[in-house]
Amino acid sequence: MQMRARELTLFTFRLFATVGALGGPHCAFAVQTVDIASTVQRVMAGVVNIRTRDIVRDPDKNEAVASAGSPAARTDRFFDLFLFPGVGGAVRDARSQGSGFFIRGKEYIVTNHHVVKDAQSIDVVVHGRRYPVKARVVGSDARTDIAVLKVERVDEATNLAFGSSERTRIGEGVFTIGNPFGYGHTVTSGILSARNRTIGQGPFDDFIQTDAAVNPGNSGGPLFNARGEVIGINTALLSDARGISFAIPSETARKVTDLIMGLRKARRTWLGIVSLDLKDDDLAVRDESFGVVVQNLAKGSPAHTAGLEAGDVILAVNEKSVRHANDILRVMDALPVGRKVELKVFRKGTPLRVQVTLGALPANSEVERVEGLY
Repeated sequence: MQMRARELTLFTFRLFATVGALGGPHCAFAVQTVDIASTVQRVMAGVVNIRTRDIVRDPDKNEAVASAGSPAARTDRFFDLFLFPGVGGAVRDARSQGSGFFIRGKEYIVTNHHVVKDAQSIDVVVHGRRYPVKARVVGSDARTDIAVLKVERVDEATNLAFGSSERTRIGEGVFTIGNPFGYGHTVTSGILSARNRTIGQGPFDDFIQTDAAVNPGNSGGPLFNARGEVIGINTALLSDARGISFAIPSETARKVTDLIMGLRKARRTWLGIVSLDLKDDDLAVRDESFGVVVQNLAKGSPAHTAGLEAGDVILAVNEKSVRHANDILRVMDALPVGRKVELKVFRKGTPLRVQVTLGALPANSEVERVEGLY
């Protein structure tokens, strides 16, 4: 099959599909060429560059210091520290760059919590618009690192749609648009490398891995599939690795943004436990090499009320095996407040079944400050 020279220059993903039965007399492979350049043009106006300004006081130095709203200890993981220090004096200006995207009404924008945390002002640059627009935070969720902003309606904007990260196969082509190092609306591409990655970022630690190039300033931007659907929100990278970055799955992003915007009345469920994966614990469980150990329980929490105890090893939730805390969270995230779950538990050599009624995660309380509590 001959291809025109013009077609050979297109920046494309090539997706392979089998035509006919494998091994049959007419078995063949067809190549479907997807013009990503056209898809990029269609979604570009849905992506924004975010500029924030804030001043944070250093209690040790008693003066303002530059900060992008994220602890310095996290700069090797989260890439929001693209700083523009101010000029001398007791007060120094602190600015950062990030990305985001429109999801509704050409007014609502999704980004990362750490991009806008503590920001005194937020400016949003829309593709095709000469001047930035002011934005305010509608709501923010630190645990999943998702925030929703609101601007006055921007007619030039395009609302983007969430796709399914779970239906996207490992190895499929993906691309991202963002604001790396302040170079707005930069496009990079790669493949979906893995799912369900744990990188040590709290109880909702479940990320998509990709090799699409991301850099400081891409944080909060969309990760697209070949159809231009948002399947993730770029949020983290490893400073000592190339070609490895992480995104919040679209299934999680959609649920959290709906909750923030008030489109859902349901609240996040919780058990009220702090756990540790069994393989990382000194406890030995006879005949079992997987599960999570309950280290502590919140008094009056659903797990405490149901009779769960510190030292119990959770082996399964609703007959689904548990190897990591994330396995429990994925089951809980799909269920409403008030639903009962059955935990298969191993306690001091004895297998047990414990029924727990999921409660609503208390808001604005000490609960949210306890690391690893879910």
